[in-house]
Amino acid sequence: MTATNHALTGAFIGLIVGQPLIALPAALASHFVCDALPHFGRNMPEKALLKSAWFRHYLILEFVVCVAIVAALAVFQPQHWQLAVICAFAAASPDLLSLPRYLDAVRNKHWQHNWYTRFAKDIQWFERPIGGVVEIVWFAAMITMMASLFH
Repeated sequence: MTATNHALTGAFIGLIVGQPLIALPAALASHFVCDALPHFGRNMPEKALLKSAWFRHYLILEFVVCVAIVAALAVFQPQHWQLAVICAFAAASPDLLSLPRYLDAVRNKHWQHNWYTRFAKDIQWFERPIGGVVEIVWFAAMITMMASLFH
């Protein structure tokens, strides 16, 4: 799932739950639930993907959209918006564990998979271009449900 959809899901959890001790673990768990859903992926070898200009642009776009989500929460300040910001980060943060793999690919170094990277790869059983349809529907649903919470 895209970082945008992870962040939206986490933010939504923070907004509706409102209790940090429940919302934070739920937001973190949502990352893995979302990754288990069919979602967008490119049909190319991992190392080539990670080194591609397309992927660099994708990362920049994802960062900008996630910042926009946080900015919208800060501007509109729905109830529990601060928790929503933290939960958005918590939901997207497991992807930060892939940063060393990305950097090694860019530097042409060999990456050693560990238990976490194998788990993260295995739960993403359907990463294909057509999975983008699921991503778009998820995005629209999250935006619609979150918008209903902005008074």
